[in-house]
Amino acid sequence: MFSYMEGKRKFLFCTDSEGVRNLHFLVCRALNENVPFDFHIFQEEKEESFLSDWFSKQKMGAYLYISGKDDFVKRIKDVAIMAGFTEHDMQLLINGPVKKKLICCTCHGVKEVSDQTHVVCVHCGQELKVSDHYLRRLDAYLGYVTIK
Repeated sequence: MFSYMEGKRKFLFCTDSEGVRNLHFLVCRALNENVPFDFHIFQEEKEESFLSDWFSKQKMGAYLYISGKDDFVKRIKDVAIMAGFTEHDMQLLINGPVKKKLICCTCHGVKEVSDQTHVVCVHCGQELKVSDHYLRRLDAYLGYVTIK
């Protein structure tokens, strides 16, 4: 769930068709408080081509909300960061299953997981617990050895 950020100059809302409902209360509040905003619903990936230019033209104090499917949210976030937004300038909400990259702490092999809490490494056979330890540099989560 999103939280409303007080005192921002402008709001930018980006969503796919899956995430529109998640932004409704934020848009209503921005309207009630006369805070300027832009709202874009993207149906296809090719429609996102103007984003880099649009993000780079925003002034300081703009705040970004991104809502939608996992791959959509990650794409928009990456474009925003390349344009100068920080993780403190945005909130993300993913609808549906979240795909995570998991790195084995034993062999450093990479595997994609979704909602599992325990997996077996396909590279070394080690049983791993999917942790919430996120490695930003690798864009992945760490898989710890399961202790029996």
